[in-house]
Amino acid sequence: MSRGTGLLTAALAAIAVLVGCSAPAGSTGAAAVERITVVTTAPIESMSYAPEMVATARGDFARHGLEVDYQALQGSPAALQAVLGGSAVLTRLGDIETMVAVGARGAPLRVVGTEQALGPVRIASSTRAPVRTPADLVGKTVGIPSQGGTSEWTLNLVLARGGVDPASVRREVVGLAPGVFDLVTAGRIDAYMTPLDTATVLQHTRPEAVVLDPNSVVSAGAQVFVAAADQLADPATEDRLRRYLAAIRDAMDFVAADAPTGYAETTKVITSRYTVPSLADPAVVKAGLDAYVASWGSPRVVTSADRWTAAYAEVSGQGLVPAGQDPQAWLHPLGP
Repeated sequence: MSRGTGLLTAALAAIAVLVGCSAPAGSTGAAAVERITVVTTAPIESMSYAPEMVATARGDFARHGLEVDYQALQGSPAALQAVLGGSAVLTRLGDIETMVAVGARGAPLRVVGTEQALGPVRIASSTRAPVRTPADLVGKTVGIPSQGGTSEWTLNLVLARGGVDPASVRREVVGLAPGVFDLVTAGRIDAYMTPLDTATVLQHTRPEAVVLDPNSVVSAGAQVFVAAADQLADPATEDRLRRYLAAIRDAMDFVAADAPTGYAETTKVITSRYTVPSLADPAVVKAGLDAYVASWGSPRVVTSADRWTAAYAEVSGQGLVPAGQDPQAWLHPLGP
C-alpha cells in the first residue's frame, strides 16, 4: 500500500468513527449513549429509589441512550443549587419545598414529572401514646429530622387540616438514625416523622408501632422531578430528560408487574448491583414496594395538575408561599 493510500484509508476510518459518535440521540447504539448527572438528597440504596436502581441495573437507561451518574448531596438546598448551577440536570424533591423555592424565593425551576404522587413521609408512634389521627397529636412531642424542610412542613399541614393548634405540639430534632423509635418507647418523644422505608420495617419488626399516613389527610407531599428553566430551554437537554423519565417509567412498569412474585425479580435485579438492607426481608420488601407502587399514581411519572393545585392551596394556606400565584406555570411536563 502506498503512503498516499494509507493516509486516505486512515482519514476515511476517522470520518467513520466521527459519524458513529454522532448517532441520533434516540438511538440505543453504544456510541449514542449520553451521560447525565442527577443529584439526590440521600443515597439511592433504599426502596424509595427502586425505579432508579432498577433502571440502572436492568439497562432501562441504556436502552434510552443514557448513562446516569447519581450523586447524593446533603439536603435539598445543595441539590437545588447543583441543578441551578448546571452541575446536574435533575433532582427529585418534595412538592412542598419545590413550591417554596419557586413561589416564595423565585428560583427558576420547573417540575418535569412526578415519581411519587403520594408522599413518602409517615408519622410513627407506639401503642403507649398512639397517633392515629391529627387530633391525637395535641399535647404531643414529635421528633423531626431537622428544622424546616418536608417533614416539619408536612407535620404542620397535617395539624392544620386536623384543626390542631401548632403551638400545642412540641417539636424535637432527632435526626433519622435507626434507633429513633427507641426514644418513643422510652417516652422521650411521643411520635416522629420518618420515611416510608423505616415505617414499613417498624410495622414488621415492632408490634407496638403505630403509623399514620399523612396522605390520608393532605394532598401535598408528592416527590417531583425538578430541573432548571434555562436548561429546559435547550432542546437537547429537554430530550435527555424526556428519555430519563421514559426509562424510569419502564422500570416502574417492571416493578409493578413483579408484584405477584413478591417482587422476587425486582429484588434480584437490584441486589445484582446494590446493597439495600431493607431488601433482606421478603415480607418487608412486599409491604414496602406495594406501598411505593401505589404511591406512583397513574399515569406514571406524570404530574397531576389537580393534585398540584390542591397542594399549592394547602402550602399557600399555611403562608409558606404567597397566595394568588399560578402554580401551573411552574410545570413543564415531559411525561408521556
